[in-house]
This record gives sequence, structure tokens and C-alpha cells, in this order.
Amino acid sequence: MLKFRIGPSCLLIWLMILCVSGLALAQPVVTAPSAILIEANGGQVLWEKNGDDRRHMASITKIMTMLLILEAMENGQFGLDDMVTVSENAKRQGGSQIWLEVGEVMSVKDLLYSVAVGSANDSAVALAEFHSGSEAAFVEKMNAKAAELGLTNTHFVNSNGLPESSHRAIDGDHYSSARDIAKLTVEAYKYPLFAEMVSTYEYTVRPGQKGEVVLYNYNKMFLRGYPGADGVKTGMIEAAGYCLSGSAVRDGLRLIAAVLGAKSNNDRYRDMVSILDYGYNNYKSLVLANAKEQIAEIKVSHGRREVLELLAKQDLRVTVKKVGDETPTLDVHVPEVVKAPITEGESLGVIYAKLGGEVVGEVELVAARGIEKAGLVLEISRSFLQLLGINKL
Repeated sequence: MLKFRIGPSCLLIWLMILCVSGLALAQPVVTAPSAILIEANGGQVLWEKNGDDRRHMASITKIMTMLLILEAMENGQFGLDDMVTVSENAKRQGGSQIWLEVGEVMSVKDLLYSVAVGSANDSAVALAEFHSGSEAAFVEKMNAKAAELGLTNTHFVNSNGLPESSHRAIDGDHYSSARDIAKLTVEAYKYPLFAEMVSTYEYTVRPGQKGEVVLYNYNKMFLRGYPGADGVKTGMIEAAGYCLSGSAVRDGLRLIAAVLGAKSNNDRYRDMVSILDYGYNNYKSLVLANAKEQIAEIKVSHGRREVLELLAKQDLRVTVKKVGDETPTLDVHVPEVVKAPITEGESLGVIYAKLGGEVVGEVELVAARGIEKAGLVLEISRSFLQLLGINKL
């Protein structure tokens, strides 16, 4: 029988490892009544506290406003350089603003950045009216988008998050949940311009003109104080308390946290740091398949080529615990045979990453090349070979 003797120095090392492990597993210390932490790749919830409680979210509302504007631009409805004429309704919003004047004309770009950086309430309404004709119509689309995204504890009554007692475009109460805000933030990050805007520290509207305003990001404490922080949005009114949706990226792992109802700016910042530290201490991102990596080969019928390689459309990333024996498995779903013609980049399958039987990530598999349909001569020669017992497609 083998025996081991642990000396004093080895014992000290083991105690240190146990202490570090204990710290890594420590739960966040959060004073806000509602908060959540998710990883952005697959939306896995890593930690939560009353994540589904319905609460006012103040200016975090503007994430949805920005998302709909970005979506409209992607669909070709308008562009960043299109000009917006300011209405009386937009001018009279109050709170954080860039002091728009009735009849003033400003670009979509400047209005968007003033929403993202300066949390401008007047700009949010001007964009809403430009998008849908009226703020009420836009807010209906905000709620439709919330339903589409599965945000079951969210309802908007205006486009900027001001108190509904004085700023209501449609009937009802204005609320969301930490879980819904985190999911909404993940959706918004699908647009590169969103990431660029919410990480911008300073932006000037009307530069060199009368009414020039230099905006500094309301989220500057988090953006400049937390390693890897790159967004997203603060919010504060009396009915909501201090709220924050935050994003950070380290070693390829983007974490999204939402804090609702904190008692002060410092409290919401400390809560955010505690939540994200928990995430980065305990989780890591793994790349299971690289973008453009060959994953499978499939047969092609009636094509000029008989075999087609399938590539991962993008990196397949999953988030796993740093400590643990469980390893993700890959499940490739592709057809046995596809029929030509085939276009390069055409989606022909999916690769799933599973952890404990649950799908934690997926990526489309696409054609590595285009394959034209075989000509008559090639088809006849293949048929002849089949008659001779040489199997060809």
C-alpha cells in the first residue's frame, strides 16, 4: 500500500488552494432587490436574485428604443444620416436632454448617440416619432418586440422611461424585470453600432454651433472603473431607484448583469461589480469550433462534385464552470445527401453543444463552396458506372 506524508509546506499550499476555491465559489453580495447575471453567448443564467420581479426600469427603457431604431436601419427604413424634425412633444420631455427645439432638424446618428451617451429623453421621443409617426405607435412596437423576444415581465408606456404619471404614450404600467433587461441587452448587442454607442464616453451634438452640448456617459463610473466594461445603460427615477444594465468582456466571455432598485449610484455600482466578479471568478468561455473550421462532409447528388465540406458559420462558444468535471459534447445534425445546385455559404446543418443533456450553444453549418448541377454527359456517365456496379451519385 502506498502512503503519502504531507509536510507543513504542502499543507499550507493545500489550505491556500481551498481558500482560493472558496472565494471563487462565493456568492455576490447584492443590496438591490432584484438582479441577474447571464452570459451573452447562449443566455445561460449564472446567478439571480428575484430575477422575474416586475419593477420600473427608468432610462434602461432606451435600450429597446435604440434596438428598434437599429433594426429599422438594418431593414433599410432609414439611415444614420437621415434628418429628423423635432416636434413639440419631443421638446417638452424634460429630465436628461439635449434641449431640442421645435422644428430643429438633427441626424438620426446624433439623436441615437445622445440617447446612448447622454440618456436624452427628448431625443428618444424624436426618434420614436420619426420611426413610427407617433410615440404611441412606436411604444406599441416596443411591446410587440418585447413579446417577440419572450420578455414576459415587460410593458412599456413611453419610449424613454420617464414617470408615466406625466409621460404616458399608451395606457398601462411601465415595468420590466432583471431577466428581461438582460435578455434585451443581449439582443441589442447583435448590432455592432449598439456596442459602439454604449461604450462611447463623450459625444458632442451641434459641434461649433449655437446650442452645442458635450455629453458624458452616465455610465462612466462603470465604464472606467471595471476591467472589461463596455456598456450599457443606467436609469434613475424615484419610482425605479438606481438601475443599471452592465456588460463586460474578458477572454472572449461577455457577461451581462442587470441591477434594479438600488438605493444609490454607489450601491448599484458595487452590486454590479460583485455580480460580475462572481461570474469571472467562476466561469470561462470555451471555443468548441472555430469559424470556417470544417466540421463535416456530406454527399451531393446531381452535382459537378460529389462531396461537400461543411464549415462552422462562426465560433461555437460555450460558457462553463472553471471548476468541474463536466465537458460539453458536440452533436452534429446534417443531411446524408443534398441535391445540387448548392450556393456557397448556404446553411445545411447545425452543430449543437450540450452540457448535461442541455443545449448551451449552437452554430449553423454552411457550404464551403458552391456546387453547380451536373451536365447531361456527366449524369449519363455516372448512370453507366452504376450499371457496372460502381456506386456513384
